[in-house]
Amino acid sequence: MKRTRVFTGIASILLCAALLTGVLSACSGGSGSNDAGPSAAQKQTAQAADGAEKSYGTADTAADSDNTAGTASGTAAKAAAAQSKQKIIERLSYRMETLKFDDTVGAIQKLCADLGGYVQESSVGGSALVQKGALRSASFTLRIPQEKLAQWKSRAGTLATVLNFTSSSENIGDQYYDTEARLASLRTQQERLLALLKKSGSLSDIITLEKALADVSYQIEQLTGTLRGYDSLISYSTVSISLAEVVQPTEQTETPVTLWQKISQQFRYSLRALGGAGEALLVFFLGNAPVLLLLALIAAVIVWLLRRGKKRREQIRREFMANAPQGPIIPEEDPGEKPKEK
Repeated sequence: MKRTRVFTGIASILLCAALLTGVLSACSGGSGSNDAGPSAAQKQTAQAADGAEKSYGTADTAADSDNTAGTASGTAAKAAAAQSKQKIIERLSYRMETLKFDDTVGAIQKLCADLGGYVQESSVGGSALVQKGALRSASFTLRIPQEKLAQWKSRAGTLATVLNFTSSSENIGDQYYDTEARLASLRTQQERLLALLKKSGSLSDIITLEKALADVSYQIEQLTGTLRGYDSLISYSTVSISLAEVVQPTEQTETPVTLWQKISQQFRYSLRALGGAGEALLVFFLGNAPVLLLLALIAAVIVWLLRRGKKRREQIRREFMANAPQGPIIPEEDPGEKPKEK
């Protein structure tokens, strides 16, 4: 704005000088000069006016450019300052499945190392550790640098089939700066206590100051550890992975919207359920064939023994009936029994 005012003042002075020169020339030239066309003084006046206008326009344009550049740089500086104050913790969670378990585990660890991260926690479970061919599962907790998190997101889908993915972020700027302020206050208090301790002479004051210093030092250590934890969570994002080994990939379908899509999906589910039930029965009978044959043999022996026993009893009954005497059987009277009175 100062430069614009300077150029405006110079242009005004030049314009006034040109007008004064033109008036003086007109007075000395008389009426004849009016018929001869524009005089030299008038040309100088016009040129001075044009120069003043051009100078003013140039100055105004330069001032506008300076203002625009200043506004843009100020906006960029504010945005950078606001971004630097953000303390954001990002967490990612994956649920995956794979047909090649060992290869996928190695690929996850390699990608983490390539991006500059590290494995915070990992575990592998399943009977494949003692029995080859059984299904296994694994879980990982990875720490990936914040600036490399976008690369991880773009390459994670190539490691295995992603069944579910969740992402969350938390801005802990308030907690972070509050902890910093408390830490600065405690350090100031620690310095004052140290200064008082140097000046103190009595034993009771020294004991009191040392106790206060111990309390302040303990709080400083706690807050320092809290800030370190915050810095670690901010600088390295947490990625959780749950990996399962499968023999057949899970079919991923879109959510049905229309009635026909719902019917078609349910029909496929029914066929898949019937196929699974038939396969399970076939596996059960064929897999347990030795046991089933043994049970069938035992059952056959038991049935044969029962039938044989039944036939034996029938034969004994027939023989008894054949050897039994003919006619009615009169029961013998007991001699000690008194006859009944009529």
